[in-house]
Amino acid sequence: MARKKNLVFETQSRSDRGNARKFWIILTVSVLAVLLVSVALILKNNDYDINAAFGFEKETETTEEPDEVQTDVFEAERYFLLFCTDSDKQKINFMSLVRTELPECRVTVCAVDPYSVLETTESGSETAASVFVKSGERALVSSIERAYGIDIDRYVGTDETDFKTFINYFGGMKITVPEQIDYKTSEMSLVLIKGNQNLKGDTMFKYMCYLNSLGSEGKRRQSAAMLEILGGVFSQGNLNRRSRIFSQITNNMMTDMSIVDFSQEENGIVLLMQNGILQPETVDYPEEIG
Repeated sequence: MARKKNLVFETQSRSDRGNARKFWIILTVSVLAVLLVSVALILKNNDYDINAAFGFEKETETTEEPDEVQTDVFEAERYFLLFCTDSDKQKINFMSLVRTELPECRVTVCAVDPYSVLETTESGSETAASVFVKSGERALVSSIERAYGIDIDRYVGTDETDFKTFINYFGGMKITVPEQIDYKTSEMSLVLIKGNQNLKGDTMFKYMCYLNSLGSEGKRRQSAAMLEILGGVFSQGNLNRRSRIFSQITNNMMTDMSIVDFSQEENGIVLLMQNGILQPETVDYPEEIG
C-alpha cells in the first residue's frame, strides 16, 4: 500500500514540547494580567485619572480663547456657606463662610469650626454639625445666621465623593503648602512637600481634613486653601464652560441655587471670571466676615 505523504505521527516528545509551550504562554499571560491590575490599582490609589488616560469621560480641550463677554457694571455683595460632609452625611468635615463683592472682585473667606457651639438650648449645646445631622442644611444655614448675625444668600454643600469629583473636574487645584507634611493616623495618611502643589481630589480632601488638626492656625490655612480653590474655579480659563460648572454644582451638590439664580447672577460670574479674584482676603472669626 502506498504511503501517504505529509503524514505526521505525534510522538511523546513532540506532545511534551507542545504542552510546555502552552504552559509558558498561559503563565506569561497570567503574569502580565496581574501586573496590569497591580499598576492600575497603584495609579488609582495615587489619585491618577485612569478614565482620562484611556479617553473616557474626558472633556474635549480646545485652544480657543475665552469669549469676550461684555458686561455692565455689576454691583453686588453676596454671602455663601460652603461645607463638605462625609459620605453618610453624619459629619461635617470642613466648612467656610464666603463673601463676594463686585465690581471690586473681592472675595473674603472664613473657615468655621463645625463643632463650635452655635447656640445653647434646653436640651444642651448645638453645634453646626449637630444641627445639620438632626435637621439638614436649611436648619444649618438658619443657625449660623442667628449665631453670627449675617444673612446667607446661598449655600453649597457636598459629600466627600462629590467634592473629590468636582476638584478632579478641573484637573486638580493649585494650592500653596506652607510646610512639609508627613501625617498619619488610623483614618488617613498625607505626605506633601512644601511649596506650590497641584492637588487632585483625594489629596485635596485629605489636606483640608488634616488642617482641622492644627487648631486656629489650621483654620487660617483652610481659609487660604478655600480662597485658592475659588480662584481656580473663577478664572478666565473657565469662562467658556461656566454653565457646565454651574450644572456640576446644581446636579451633584446640596444647594438652594437654581437655574434662575445662574441667569440673574451670570454677569457677576462673568466679571469675576474675567478678572479673577483681585482682592483675596481671609478673616479669623465668622463675626468679622460681615
